[in-house]
Amino acid sequence: MFKSLYIFFLFISLSCYSQIPEGFPVIDKKDLPGAEFKPGRHFTGESLFGYMNGGAELYREYGIENAMITEFDLNDGHYKCEIFKMTGPEEAYGIYSVSKYKCLSNPPIAEYTCQTRYQLQICKGSYYISIINKSGTSADSLISLKAGTIIAGKISEPSVNLQNFIPDYNHKDIIKHSVLVRGKLGLMNGAPVWEDYFSEITDYTAMIITTEENTTISVIINDPEEFSHFIASHGWGLCDLSVSDVKKPGGVTLRVLGDNHLLIKIEN
Repeated sequence: MFKSLYIFFLFISLSCYSQIPEGFPVIDKKDLPGAEFKPGRHFTGESLFGYMNGGAELYREYGIENAMITEFDLNDGHYKCEIFKMTGPEEAYGIYSVSKYKCLSNPPIAEYTCQTRYQLQICKGSYYISIINKSGTSADSLISLKAGTIIAGKISEPSVNLQNFIPDYNHKDIIKHSVLVRGKLGLMNGAPVWEDYFSEITDYTAMIITTEENTTISVIINDPEEFSHFIASHGWGLCDLSVSDVKKPGGVTLRVLGDNHLLIKIEN
């Protein structure tokens, strides 16, 4: 009986890993000798509800393909490593941008990295990575950094170029202040004050940067009819739009960046 149970649990463990797509940047005991790993858990976009319940809707709004959850103990610390494979680099940055909060540092593991006492977050290529520790010690931070560096090193695809959204904006300021949203849940998590601003459209991607002086919104609306409706709902006309800055009443400046792609600057 015990042999049968052993074979059963071994099969479940191996099945979990066998579902992971080839090239997925998992971390295991080969990467961290001396660490004790629990069996990893694999989820698809559909099954993610079994892991995070209501939180899965946010990931689905951006577009998620797979997730791998791994927990391990090393020295006196316990760590949970979540690796989410999104549908593309833009989607990965989106979930990263609305998930990070009050970064204490930005370690040079990848272009987009945020570390606090209890969490390390990384966006690289199509992946969003979160490593959580329980104690928040300096030792925990160092082990998290080591694990994050190993995982990021297994990802070769390039990350999103944020200046495609706002070409003339300082790149460091974009990283520091921006959120990238694709719907109501992203707005609720990253920029709730702008929910009403986008209430008339559904199929869009918007980068929102808020500073003390102004808010800059770069929005791409995929449906031309929704684009026209968005323009009209804010009291503008299509004839008001130009590839150069056009100032409108109320401290608003408009500029066309491409097809159905509008840059909006609003004075605070």
